[in-house]
Amino acid sequence: MQSAPLPENEAERLFKLRELDILDSLEEEAYDDLTALAAQILDVPIALISLVDEQRQWFKSHHGLDARETPREYAFCAHAILGNDLFVVEDADQDQRFHDNPLVTGAPHVKFYAGVPLKLAEGIKIGTLCAIDDHSRQISQKQRQALEAIARQVEAQLQLRLKVKELTRLDHLKDEFLSMASHELRTPLTSILGSLGLMQKTRSNLTEDKLEQLTDIATRNAKQLLSLVNDMLDLTRLQSGKLELHIEEVDVDQLIQDAVNVNQPYADELGVKLHANKLTTPNLKMMGDSSRLMQVLTNLLSNAAKFTSRGDQIEVSASLVADQVQIAVVDHGPGIPMEKQDRLFQRFSQVHDSHTEKKPGTGLGLYLCKQLVTQQGGDIVFSSQPGVETRFCIHMPLVSK
Repeated sequence: MQSAPLPENEAERLFKLRELDILDSLEEEAYDDLTALAAQILDVPIALISLVDEQRQWFKSHHGLDARETPREYAFCAHAILGNDLFVVEDADQDQRFHDNPLVTGAPHVKFYAGVPLKLAEGIKIGTLCAIDDHSRQISQKQRQALEAIARQVEAQLQLRLKVKELTRLDHLKDEFLSMASHELRTPLTSILGSLGLMQKTRSNLTEDKLEQLTDIATRNAKQLLSLVNDMLDLTRLQSGKLELHIEEVDVDQLIQDAVNVNQPYADELGVKLHANKLTTPNLKMMGDSSRLMQVLTNLLSNAAKFTSRGDQIEVSASLVADQVQIAVVDHGPGIPMEKQDRLFQRFSQVHDSHTEKKPGTGLGLYLCKQLVTQQGGDIVFSSQPGVETRFCIHMPLVSK
């Protein structure tokens, strides 16, 4: 018996399979109808929707077979997912790969097998729709076409499952966002109204210092409120395709210095120092919208300040990487947990507990950063070693000479 080798993209394949959240789920009529149809068209006793994980093939639908799974090392389907087309074994007794396979020599006595790989996005194959008989036989062209057509319907069901799962997640995140946004709107408004109310009631008794303090509180909270409203407006513009960008030459050194100067007062409140490293390449210029790039840097710097220990330093640097400008923002805070890194740039997503961190947010900032940079022809990536370092890098097109 020859067990199938692992596909080259095995790790990615298993990730996509887990993303479906379908293994060991209950039987569903939509899948059972398709295996029944496949069995009828090919005139075979067994038809399966088989999903291959690390150790087994598990059957989402098992027409004509009582078992729900078998070891992967015995699975014909493990061979089928190595290719893109219908995989056929007309007589397993005559095939060196399978003649002594326990599924051939014992129940269900597989002699004929035909399996179509089930593909998700990027052509990743997670299993098969297969037809099985206990007698050797051939498959006609019409039967091939029919089996492939039914397999496409199985794939559609799997894609629908992913879509429903994503919509459910987004609906949940939107509910969380509305709750957070309500809190974020209410908090600065309460501070603003409180400060103004106090000034109105006691204005004749207020010292200049007290008046300045109350004015600062109202101004700071008004800016926080404006930032939240602007994020919501930007989200709306992005979703409607109405966000305007003004692409021009941007002086990288000036942009970084301005970003550090603008954000240092906020960092001072949190006891954090912002430091701009000297450029490794002088007079570096890139193409982009300077105001939107300032918005991105401000978000990255404020995020870093929120999660950096008091007394620590956040570094901002720029360098030339191939034909792109790279701007890096590095902090030494708690980092981003591995299990949450895959949703860092998603809408309404927060990777830290908003109830325990210094400054909660709405979960829109990094999503907007990603979209703004991408729409300017650039990219934003990150790396994080929890407890050591978190690095966000913006890559933007270099000015053509």
